[in-house]
Amino acid sequence: MDLTRLRTAERIAGIAGIALILIMFIFDWFGANFAGVSGVVTANAWGSYGFTDIVLFITALAGIALAYLSATRQSVALPVAASAIVTALGILSLILIIISIISPPDLGFTGRVDHTREAGVWLGLIATAALTYGGYLAMQEEGTTLGREADRLRGRGGGSSSPPPPPPP
Repeated sequence: MDLTRLRTAERIAGIAGIALILIMFIFDWFGANFAGVSGVVTANAWGSYGFTDIVLFITALAGIALAYLSATRQSVALPVAASAIVTALGILSLILIIISIISPPDLGFTGRVDHTREAGVWLGLIATAALTYGGYLAMQEEGTTLGREADRLRGRGGGSSSPPPPPPP
């Protein structure tokens, strides 16, 4: 593995992926303050979410994989470009984090609960945005777009066939 082969976009995606995993484990993302009870119950990403944490983890792994594949110059038979996968997962993860900031998870408690947003959710948002940006930059450097990759994927799925080859001269 030669890290000097990495372009800036892949470095951003890889570092942001590692940072996101660390942030998911180390930092508290949400808290709950119960009426009549002193103290706040907090939880990291794994304790706060039921499904979003898995999507975030897969997104982080995809960013790391993008950097790894580029550093080792390995090619994998993917139906779409790896950078497009990272970008799409990053966009999905950003949407899920923004939704959870607007409407925080209940942390499994009912009743009158005042939700708090801890530092982890903001750091996770930043790391996910950086990962998405790295994937997008990698797409730009490769000359691909999400639309083109979606069309390519549809063509493989048997939906629309590719145009016939040009006639011989």
